[in-house]
Amino acid sequence: MSQKNEVGSASNNWYGYTSVGMKVARITVVATVLLGLCGCGDPELPKPSSKLLDPNGAFTLFVSNQSFAIDPVDIRVEIDGELVVSDYFRVGTQHTFIPFKLSLADGKHRIHIWSDKGDAEKVAEFEIKDHDVGVVTYWYYPKSHYSPTPRKFEFRTQKGPLTIM
Repeated sequence: MSQKNEVGSASNNWYGYTSVGMKVARITVVATVLLGLCGCGDPELPKPSSKLLDPNGAFTLFVSNQSFAIDPVDIRVEIDGELVVSDYFRVGTQHTFIPFKLSLADGKHRIHIWSDKGDAEKVAEFEIKDHDVGVVTYWYYPKSHYSPTPRKFEFRTQKGPLTIM
């Protein structure tokens, strides 16, 4: 005995998705999956367009996330008021240092480092004489960690190359 569906009738045909309720359920599932795949990530950050960024620059700024607790972390860096770094950084093995080549004149400079997600900020002045490397690191370990560390940035300059221990 076969059963025919009348036009406009609500059917419980699970495989054909002919009932209005099943169509709504299917659309809801698809929309939820799509939103989960593309809509719940970290917000997009502004892209740096500073004239200080130079692939042939003599100064290399290395940036690293040292926190397994916040991974990835957004890090933005301005030098002398110009945005030179704006990205999300993964901790990896804690030996991941991303280089940014910059053209900086000898003399004094101001660096401003911040993270919204990492809830930290640092402002410092530094001078370029014989130093050609700068290192920015983000640190945080919660109170439950065996070595709790507050949310903070560290910055230093040195004569290159960068060595990681």
